[in-house]
Amino acid sequence: MAYDARTTHLLTLSADTSHALDEVARDTAARLARLGGASPAAWCAEAAGGPHSGQRMGVVGRTAGEMADRIGAHLAGEPVREVSVGHADPARRPPVAFLFSGQGAQYAGMGRGLHRTEPVFRAAFDRCAEAARPFTAVPLQDLLDPGAGPAVVHRLAHAALGTFCVNYALAELWRSWGVEPAAVLGFSSGEYAATCWAGVLDPEDAVLLLGTQVTLAERVTDGAMAVVGLGEEAALELLAETGPSVGLAAVISPGEVSLSGRKAELARLVDRLTASGVRTSALPVSSGLHSPLQEPAADELRAVAAGIRTRPPRIPLVSTVTGAGVKGPPAPEHWVRHLSGPVRFLNAVRVLDELGVRAHVEAGPGRALVGLGARCLPGEGRLWLASLGRSTDGTGPMLMALGRLHTAGVPVGWSGVYPGSRSAV
Repeated sequence: MAYDARTTHLLTLSADTSHALDEVARDTAARLARLGGASPAAWCAEAAGGPHSGQRMGVVGRTAGEMADRIGAHLAGEPVREVSVGHADPARRPPVAFLFSGQGAQYAGMGRGLHRTEPVFRAAFDRCAEAARPFTAVPLQDLLDPGAGPAVVHRLAHAALGTFCVNYALAELWRSWGVEPAAVLGFSSGEYAATCWAGVLDPEDAVLLLGTQVTLAERVTDGAMAVVGLGEEAALELLAETGPSVGLAAVISPGEVSLSGRKAELARLVDRLTASGVRTSALPVSSGLHSPLQEPAADELRAVAAGIRTRPPRIPLVSTVTGAGVKGPPAPEHWVRHLSGPVRFLNAVRVLDELGVRAHVEAGPGRALVGLGARCLPGEGRLWLASLGRSTDGTGPMLMALGRLHTAGVPVGWSGVYPGSRSAV
């Protein structure tokens, strides 16, 4: 079985009442403890076949003994992040949105474990990486090496296209596990993955457009970007006094934006803000993304976009270019606007909320978007879940997210997670 290659597994337990679930968990922990360091794969595959009652628990671990310890700690009242518990109501299944990361989320080794153990992820990543070869100095599989150096990982073309490959591969893996989004959104270059996943672009065409954009963007070498603790209105008032070489690059949250433009002018502006007590943070980018510096490349990008066939979205696509839903096939001007205009993440994530989305999964290498989303939409009743994490490799973070979704009542295709099990939800 494909899941035999995994080093981490998800065990699902359920019962009709919370008291009965605790009893099931206590009995299961006792039996798992007797297995010690053995793999829990067979147990997890059998449990995945269901049936799954309303009161649910998900436990992630590498060995049977580790799972037993985590169940025991949970029953003792300790917080255990690898254990999720919830009530699943078939009449109130929370809609899911995929949030696709942009460049900047990349890191050496991202997705390495999934590429090794998950055939669906590997096939999707390699498909996109092959399409990206004309735009990269090395195969994008090199980014999966934890020892990859900054020249490989942080070159703009590698960062944007490598992140796209991970985004697309994660979304394909989620789909193979039966998790289908009700809507999608992408931050910055993540917009390409979102439009691809919504059926607007084929993966190869998305890579062609993104590869063209980053190649054009790399021509700018005297740019800079910074995050500042201002709201959009205050930032625009400040920029009106600054001149045309610096612009609004992103509206990140209610009190946070990023600015982008000519390095010298932006540095003076940041110094002024810092001196006045405004929080600022420089970003490691020299291309001045989403700024007026990119406007000279508009005609070349427009020409490439005009030759690509697009389709209307098959599911709701919320664009961070406009901060609104996309109604039809995006025109070439959409990508020109994406090149030099701001990323409207705050507006877009609010649209997801208006659509009724309550579970947000970052389909990308980082967890920045779910953190930002939680700041944009504070309060209870929403799930913010990452698929990968910098400190871990393999399926662990994704299985923890799957456990959270399952215990919240999101349908799961268990025959995709554990082939051979029944596809109970």
